[in-house]
Order: sequence, then C-alpha cells, then structure tokens
Amino acid sequence: MPLDSHTRQIVALAWSRILGLPDDSLTGLIGAAGSSAGSSRPARLEVPTDGEGPPSGRPAEGEARRAGREDEQVATFVRLYGASVLYGPRWLLDAARDVDDEVLALESTFIRLGASHRVRSLGEAALYYADGVPQMDRSETLAVSYETDHAAQLESLCPADDVAEAGLSGLDSTFTLVPDDGAQDDLQGSADPVAGSGYEEWQGLIGQVSVLVRPDVRRLGLGAYAAGVAMEEAFTEGLIPQWRARMGHRASQHLADTLGFELAGSQTTVVFEP
Repeated sequence: MPLDSHTRQIVALAWSRILGLPDDSLTGLIGAAGSSAGSSRPARLEVPTDGEGPPSGRPAEGEARRAGREDEQVATFVRLYGASVLYGPRWLLDAARDVDDEVLALESTFIRLGASHRVRSLGEAALYYADGVPQMDRSETLAVSYETDHAAQLESLCPADDVAEAGLSGLDSTFTLVPDDGAQDDLQGSADPVAGSGYEEWQGLIGQVSVLVRPDVRRLGLGAYAAGVAMEEAFTEGLIPQWRARMGHRASQHLADTLGFELAGSQTTVVFEP
C-alpha cells in the first residue's frame, strides 16, 4: 500500500539531514521530480564532500561505521521517489554528471568511475519504507527478549557473514525471539534464541530494521515475525521503519513485500581509500 505524503516528507527530511543538507532540500526535489515525470532526466542534487563547506552529515551511519578507517572517503548515490542525490568528492560529481541515474545506481558504474582512486564497494541496496505494522498473531511459544546478551547469543549461532550483515548486537534496540515453555519440541529441542531483530535510529526519524535468523530454523516465518516486532517498536518510538535489501537478494526483497514495505528507491555506496 502506498505511503501517505506525510510519511514520504519525513523520509525526505531524514535523508536531507543524513546528507548534511537543508531540511527542505529533498522534499522540494521529490516534488520537482513528480511534476516533471515526463522529462528525460530526473532531478539530481550534487553534494560535494571536499573543498569549501563540506556537508556535516553522513550518508548512512551504519555503513559508515563498517567502511573502515576514518580517513577513507565515503561516496553514496541515493534515489528516492524519483529524485536523486550524489554525495561525494568533486571529481566523482564531474565524472558522473552525464551518466543516467539508472546506470549510476549500479555498483559496477561506481567501480568504473573510481578505478583510479582505490575504490571499495559497500554495496547496492533497495530502500523500502512502511507507515503501518503488518498483521501478525502473537506467538504462544516464543517470548521477546530485550536483553543484548540474547542477541549476542543468537549471533554466536549464525554464520559470520549473516552476523556482519545484520549487525544485530550493535543496534540501538534489539528484540530476540527466545523459546518459551513448550517451544523446544517444535524447534529441534533447543532452548537457544531462534531469531532476532532490531533497528538503528537515523536522525531521530527513521528506524533502520535488521533481522537475523538461526540457520537451522529458517523458512518457518520467524524472520517476518521478528521484523514485525521491530517495526512495531519503531513506530512506538515515533520512527518510520526502513528496510534495505541488497540488490539481487530475493529473499530480503520478498520479506519486504510480505511486511508491507513500499519500494522507494535505492542506495549505492563506496569508499575511496587514501
């Protein structure tokens, strides 16, 4: 179901602040993109991160922390409801100026443009948002734990790549599904945590939702249930849930659809090493 205009404005405000822009920058850009839907080129805003007056925002707090050393330079291309923002060094803005948005959003394009600058990709992801909580029946066999120890325990039972992708124990709020009385028989006799979710707060407006499910109990709907808990908690705190699905990750994209998220755009991020 499409998001209402107020929710879209909040999302635009959040990204304006993330990118160090005036609050109304993306709101106006999205409006311009909508009014010029038939034009050959969507509206694009360029944000130089070097030279005079570099922006104070970060393209994505979670990604920036995982980027590596502080002297690496982050560049990101965000598409949101028909508008786009390219955030990066001036040489990148110049090189990308005549590149169409659909092409620039590709990870391979960033790799090509930054080939001479020791570029390292942080990935290409679809951006989703929701302004409602999915309908779900409360489990009678799983309890929700707010303890970070349970989130860490779940991570110890999952592959390292999945743990790094979800970043569960490092989120601002975590919710871990723990078998309650009588649940062990349905979950291979284990009393260990089975799934977890959480969100990272961006600019006090967006809750970036992540999910982690134990490998031996996947495909049982536990990921959707855990994500629904995180979405509900985010709404309670006045945040708009955000879901990021890696391009080509069909399971993640399907889960977003199941949870009622609306596809809003995409984000491609790289770092340039010194």
